[in-house]
Amino acid sequence: MIRLIFSPAIRLGVASLAAAAAVNCSSSSAPLAPAQTTAATASPDAALKATVPAVQSPINDAITTALAPTPLVASAATPQYASVTLQYRFQVFNDANALVVDSGLMSTPAYTVTMTLTPLKRYTWRVRAEYQGASGAWSSTGSFKTPQQPPAYSRPIGNWQTCAGLSSSPLVGCVWNAVLPTDAVSDLEVVKRVVWLLRGEGAGLLIKGSGDNVVLWAGYSFSASRLCFADGHVFKIIGDAGPGGANSPGFADNGFVDPKLCIPAIDPSTP
Repeated sequence: MIRLIFSPAIRLGVASLAAAAAVNCSSSSAPLAPAQTTAATASPDAALKATVPAVQSPINDAITTALAPTPLVASAATPQYASVTLQYRFQVFNDANALVVDSGLMSTPAYTVTMTLTPLKRYTWRVRAEYQGASGAWSSTGSFKTPQQPPAYSRPIGNWQTCAGLSSSPLVGCVWNAVLPTDAVSDLEVVKRVVWLLRGEGAGLLIKGSGDNVVLWAGYSFSASRLCFADGHVFKIIGDAGPGGANSPGFADNGFVDPKLCIPAIDPSTP
């Protein structure tokens, strides 16, 4: 009988081939299940390919001039692979990091918060681009602080109701004499009453979210020197408004705004 003697290297090679054959047989009879896809492993193609908007204003705990509305402004995002028109979503969080405002989709990277925010609080906000259900990355966070609520005008006001029936400058002058304003808060008292007397003509109060002479009242932030009409036509009725100014009466054409910023007349007796 002839005995075949294999070297250790040959014996090792034969064993390796046998093991590989066993694996192949096992694989053919029970194929491996595909790996599961999770949120962490989802295709990046599900996200919008666009640059991230940059927050511009307000940032760095800037103190806003009013409690509402507060305009949020960011830079535009740019789509990376196609020329499409992007939309933007803004979110605002309170000092407990709870979401208090979601803008919905906006056509430009700017949004005006219309709700009244809490005085002397810190808020943060962010923005992202969206397109047909796909979302880009959120921006870095901007922050701002709200001011103290303006005090109510407490000085007695004269009989302004006798001004009914007048119009334009004579009406404003008559109400002005009843109020005798000295600052933005008392200027708004003139505006309230002029608008109320002109309510039958569609006069309203002008929402103003920033700048000088903005006064919070009835849940809105109003211009203390201008009134508006339902078509968005604005008239300035207090000249040199605010503390230290002449706060003088007038009736000057001041252009047009979005009619949505014109709030119908509110009874001046409203707290």
